[in-house]
Amino acid sequence: MSDQPTNGIFAMKDLLNTSDALDDLLVDEDVLANGRWVRPDPDRALRIRTKPLGDDYTDMQARLQRKAAQGFGGDTSRLPAALKRQINAKCLIKHALIDVENCVVRGQTLDFEGFCTLIQEPQGQKLLGLAFVAANMATESDADEMKEAEGN
Repeated sequence: MSDQPTNGIFAMKDLLNTSDALDDLLVDEDVLANGRWVRPDPDRALRIRTKPLGDDYTDMQARLQRKAAQGFGGDTSRLPAALKRQINAKCLIKHALIDVENCVVRGQTLDFEGFCTLIQEPQGQKLLGLAFVAANMATESDADEMKEAEGN
């Protein structure tokens, strides 16, 4: 028997029947297009509908950081943390976040626009962190994990 992989349809059939398949590493195409609802903190009712962080997010982030760094000799590593946070929030809102539910702050339910405004403010840093957690959770393809995160 050869150590070389089998070619053709038999090799594909064998791959489908093995635990070596990497299907669980693929991001659901529907999630890429429409996002999914997640609960970034299982101890809170907040739900965020978000897409995964993709190339559009990363490209916009790099572009805005380069532009902001012009005042720092072009060195993005010299950007203040607050400025980086503002840039990251803008990119997250533009390319990942879609909606929120159960977002109650100081006794008032915030709609998506209110949530987006708050996460761009210094007082919204922890909520911004949860929004990033949600975007990272959106890349997970394990159905059981997503059901738990959605609270179903």
